[in-house]
Amino acid sequence: MSCKVCGSFSVEKFDAEMNVHFPGYANLTKPTVKISPTIVICRDCGFAEFQVPKTELRQLDERVAGTGTDGTST
Repeated sequence: MSCKVCGSFSVEKFDAEMNVHFPGYANLTKPTVKISPTIVICRDCGFAEFQVPKTELRQLDERVAGTGTDGTST
């Protein structure tokens, strides 16, 4: 596998843990969504990519439902 940005073959897979926060002041009290993706990182240029697992993607969809793109209720 090569890096999509620089073409280097110095890419590695890592397990990660992340908290996704929702933007905007109104969303400060909204719970974060914890995700545990496998990320691919290029050790040469630093480009990283990951795919959000389906379970966590559903949680994001549920929490975003009913809000506009700026985080305010619609």
